[in-house]
Order: sequence, then C-alpha cells, then structure tokens
Amino acid sequence: MKHMSASNIARLTNRSLLRLSGADTKVFLQNLVSNDLALLSDTKAIYSALLTPQGKFLHDFFLFEWQGDIFVECLSDRKADLVRRLTMYKLRANVTIADASEEFTLHAIFGPAPDDFPKELGELTSGDDHVLYADPRMGSLGYRAVFKKDASWADNFTNCTEVSFEDYTAHRLSLGVPEGGTDIVPEKSFLLEANFEELHGVSFSKGCYVGQELTARTKYRAKIKKRIFTFKYDGELVVGDSIKFQDTEVAVVAAFQAPFGLAFTRLKEWNKFGSGNVLTAEDGLQITKPDYVILPDLSE
Repeated sequence: MKHMSASNIARLTNRSLLRLSGADTKVFLQNLVSNDLALLSDTKAIYSALLTPQGKFLHDFFLFEWQGDIFVECLSDRKADLVRRLTMYKLRANVTIADASEEFTLHAIFGPAPDDFPKELGELTSGDDHVLYADPRMGSLGYRAVFKKDASWADNFTNCTEVSFEDYTAHRLSLGVPEGGTDIVPEKSFLLEANFEELHGVSFSKGCYVGQELTARTKYRAKIKKRIFTFKYDGELVVGDSIKFQDTEVAVVAAFQAPFGLAFTRLKEWNKFGSGNVLTAEDGLQITKPDYVILPDLSE
C-alpha cells in the first residue's frame, strides 16, 4: 500500500499502544469489554470500553488484530490504570499484556481520502510496517494509522499534510465525538450518555461483560437523562463550567478547545428550551445535537 495520499495527518501524542498475546486473549476480552470481539479480525478494527461493575465508564480504546496479536490503542495518561485492571481480571488466562508504545507511532488521518483507502467503518489494511483502518466510530472522523518506529508515514501517505494534534482535536470536537479520560470522566458517566451506541462502541447482542446489566437497563428502560452534544463559543470556558439558559443549567462543559466544545446536555431542558437541533444559551453559546446522535421520541 505505497504511494497513497490523504489531506491531513496528525501525530497522536496523547495515545499509547498495548499488545495482548496468548491463546485466551479474545475470550478474555470478550468477557470484559463492551463491544463484541466476534467483530474483530485482521481486516476489521473495533471501538470499545471497559466499565465498572456498576456500569460506569472507565476506559475507551480501539482494538485491532495484526501479525497474530491484538493491539489496544488507549489514552497514555491512563495506560497504567488500564494495564492494572486488565491484569486484575486476567487471573490464570493465557494472556500476556505488554506495553508496545515505544515500538510504534500513532496518527489520525482526516479530510478527503484517496480511492484506495478503506471504505467501511473499522475496515483495516496493513503492511509489514504499518496498519491503517477507518475510524470505527464515524466515517467523517477519518482514519487511524500505526507505524513501526523506524517506518516513515511519508513513504506510505504521499501528498499528505502534517498538522498538529490540536487540529485533529478541533476536527473531532466539531463532530461532537468525545474521547474517554479527557471528555468522559472515569467512574462518573454511563456509556450511553457519551453516545457509545451511535459510535459503535457497545454491543447489545453479545453475552455478559463487566457492567453489561446496567448498560442494557439504561437502554431498554430509557433511563438516560443527559447526552454529550457539541457547542460553539468564542469566549472562555473550562471543563465543569455550567451552561445556562434563563438561569437554568442546561449543560456542563466536558471539553473545550475554542471555538468547539462538548457538553453533557440535560435532555429535559433540551426538549424544553431547544429549537430544532440547536439551543442558544447565555452569551450566544450555541449547543447543537450532533447529526449522529439519536434521541428517543418523547411525543409517544
């Protein structure tokens, strides 16, 4: 897969890679994470999460299979905690967990893609020194690419413009897509509040996994009271700030890199004060329901 081209490539300086190997790896993960490992293959990557037994979010990650092992792309700052929890659950399973971060570089590719790039969500192609897969969450997010440290992305992706990590973050926030550990606070949120169903990060047809019962209950009993929406604002905000409409809190800031941000938005207030897919709060701040988010019909 040489001499491909795409518009923008950003080094994901905040992400790390774990390598899981051993005969029991798939079964081990299947009993643990929110998505269905039956979907995973050497031509298909998936997005998934690890929850508390009470169904609260702990970690999100990408999983892909390459050269006989399963790789986990996770947040660097929370890598040690993820390894600790995986090790705790491993018990006597034939699974080896190794930190592969020093062996690879991680990148996001976004913008107009060439014809020979993968088309389907999660679709994966690979060579001896790299892996490329379509982001399994949403087509417009683009692609993830993994390169061995001694390989050059420029040799594989010609005519590609290198941009900053902040450029990629702006792209992601503008689409209303959260990432765990930064935008989703561990042990605070339920998966469905963070749009995991629409982002293809949770399976409701697989067997049991940690936190499965609570996740299913929030779906089938319509217990979700808030969702992550995107907003645009020219002022200053920090995570945790309250967003108000006529002195009523309608949302709380989850992420902000001007002018785009994410906010946990109260659905009751959204339905009361919003107009169409937009709610204009104080100081002209505009909250928008991302196109991909599906809300229940409350008119029935």
